[in-house]
Amino acid sequence: MITKPELTTNKLRTADRALQAKIDYFVAENRVYIATFLVLWGVACYFLTGFFNKGDMILLFAEHRSAFKNTFFLYCTYIGEGYVYVFATILLLFSGYSKSLAICANAIFVLVVSQGLKIFFAHERPVRYFNDLLEQPDLPNYIPNVHLLNGWTTSFPSGHTTSAFAFYSLLAFFIPNKWIKMLCLLLAVLVGLSRMYLVQHFLKDVTSGMLTGFLIALLVYWMHEMLSPSLTSKKLHLRRGRK
Repeated sequence: MITKPELTTNKLRTADRALQAKIDYFVAENRVYIATFLVLWGVACYFLTGFFNKGDMILLFAEHRSAFKNTFFLYCTYIGEGYVYVFATILLLFSGYSKSLAICANAIFVLVVSQGLKIFFAHERPVRYFNDLLEQPDLPNYIPNVHLLNGWTTSFPSGHTTSAFAFYSLLAFFIPNKWIKMLCLLLAVLVGLSRMYLVQHFLKDVTSGMLTGFLIALLVYWMHEMLSPSLTSKKLHLRRGRK
């Protein structure tokens, strides 16, 4: 006869094996995405420590502007904004209510964490750096008709980049197709690049936003995975009318 302590131990072992199986599956399914992200983030960190000073990446972009790139990166920055969360939340209702809730939780974490870090670090925006601190407003070659955020304490980390990497990483974790996963990573990277091209953030802001968003996505994904299968399996069904 199995005693109560032995039964509890067996349940814990079963739970441990189930968790380990989930972790192994997650790593196997997302190893290319995670590895590519880490390489990109590592390269960005290397540039920060070895090649680029504070505004150098912005100045590099400023030397290679064109009408096409101005429009392209302006649209790229939009795909890191809040409406993509709304669209994904509605779309994922047909895949599972819990995934829609995960997207909403993702958005809340992004808002709270990014704003909290901005308040804590209180770094100035590029326009303040070039115009007021360096007193060289012509250096960045500002893009016409782009509204420049000019706060003294709202630059670090980049909220758009944090949002993009949190959103597209979580989406990649939910989607099994490896090519769509890499497309998600590409879209997030384009958002980060756009923030520097548009002179809204420094490289350090974008690099920190990459990591912050990725970690938020990991946290939200595993919160979702810890839910009961009876909750994660529920989804929206459209009823067809009778003929």
